[in-house]
Amino acid sequence: MAYKRREIKDITIYDSKKAYDGYTLIAPMWERNAWLINMKGQVVKKWSFDTMPGNHCVLLSNGNILWIGRGESKIKGFDGMATELVEKDWDGNEVWRYDDPYLNHDFARLKNGNTIINRYVKVPEKIANNIKGGLAKSEVDGSIWSCSFQEITKEGEIVWEWNHYEHLNPAEDILCPLCPRSIWGYTNAIDVLPDGNILFTLRFLNTIAILDKKSGKIIWRGGPEYGLGHPHNPTFLENGNILVFDNGLHRIPPKGAPSTLSEEEFSRVVEIDPKSNKIVWQYEDQLNYFYSPICGGAQRLENGNMLICETTKGRIFEVTQENEIVWEYLNPFLALRPAYWMFKESLVAWVFQAHRYSPDYNGLKDKDLDPEKFEWVINRKKAKKEGKKKILERLKNLGY
Repeated sequence: MAYKRREIKDITIYDSKKAYDGYTLIAPMWERNAWLINMKGQVVKKWSFDTMPGNHCVLLSNGNILWIGRGESKIKGFDGMATELVEKDWDGNEVWRYDDPYLNHDFARLKNGNTIINRYVKVPEKIANNIKGGLAKSEVDGSIWSCSFQEITKEGEIVWEWNHYEHLNPAEDILCPLCPRSIWGYTNAIDVLPDGNILFTLRFLNTIAILDKKSGKIIWRGGPEYGLGHPHNPTFLENGNILVFDNGLHRIPPKGAPSTLSEEEFSRVVEIDPKSNKIVWQYEDQLNYFYSPICGGAQRLENGNMLICETTKGRIFEVTQENEIVWEYLNPFLALRPAYWMFKESLVAWVFQAHRYSPDYNGLKDKDLDPEKFEWVINRKKAKKEGKKKILERLKNLGY
């Protein structure tokens, strides 16, 4: 459903009768804060960290926040690099951390207290020489990397590991011709299923897959047949279907696809039935209204609505099953993004993913969520010195 965007401010749409009530957690990229906001866009909680997000955070059921941070990595030029996992309590005290200079974005905290992490590993030369596709001479120092999953205990002990390159086929898993050869597959998101198996992406293969954790075998995979273009954030739904944010970048339409699928690059959120291999629901809009070529996410809410994060616009919005937009938030926290890849240095409002938590979520029980008690402290002298005048002006215009 297309509509004309009104003035740029935090909350632009809010239908309290149709929207799912709760609190939304965001961690603007290139900033060092996580913000918890209510349905009116008012901040009720803030956490600060020493590093920028790499690239999101989650609120645990005990009220702690688990943050993946981007420090000094061992690999230069990779997207989504991270170096640390940090857990802080509600008051901002650090209670746990895990350092690894090869971390890749995304993680999953298990019920037993262990954590599944996603990290980069170098592909052995014998396998790397047979990998097809990708931009010529775009390896990193002549090497191709892949991803690896590890399960770590609270003490940092590795109790399980799975390397992607041992289970992909160089002859069949061909890299996108418009993407670098530096990363084979490229997992940007993981989701642990109720049975312990792992749902994950292979972004540069336009694929999502399910790993049987016990056997180490990939037991389901799909993507090209749906016309996915470098997808993000697949999640497993209670009905057994898979929800995924389809970025649309470098999309290759499958044979017999509607002509609209190939007219232009656009983003969409799709729900896939893995048993029938069919798309059973989707949200899309005109290119100028909804498109994030990289990153992005979607969350199915308890009332059936969908919370969607359009990363590169800093836009988080909620739609019903009938694709009606009932809540929209535009991230007001601008940050200075460094120049890299195809982008120039500029002020952006990017948010990698957003997460909505219901008022009765265990992690919010007995917490003070009164927005009137949240105190804004802005060091205007320091901000001016760091060239953040535009950020201050925007906050002032928003009433902060």
